[in-house]
Amino acid sequence: MRSDQLTTTGPLDLAPGGQETGMQPLVLGAAAFLVLGTLPVLPYLVLLALPLGIAAVTSGVRALRRGAAGTAGRVASVTGISLGSLGVLGWAALMILWYLVDQAVSR
Repeated sequence: MRSDQLTTTGPLDLAPGGQETGMQPLVLGAAAFLVLGTLPVLPYLVLLALPLGIAAVTSGVRALRRGAAGTAGRVASVTGISLGSLGVLGWAALMILWYLVDQAVSR
């Protein structure tokens, strides 16, 4: 086996045919969405929803542009984009809510 076969030169989210599987955006999007559920227990963990959501959206768009492998890869990418967007929107809604509560309490 040659040494160039042992090294990875691109992202690890590649199917054997060189097309992306869409799992990375799906996992990032699910994490961005699920982290919003930690609000009652760990409120500051919710802040991770923004970077995870942005990463899911960019990764999903990148996977779709490169050609996600088959229908399952495209579905996983679109689902990751959707969940990442929900994570970003949920984060924004919580920030607005925290701001409004802070304004109401300070008066």
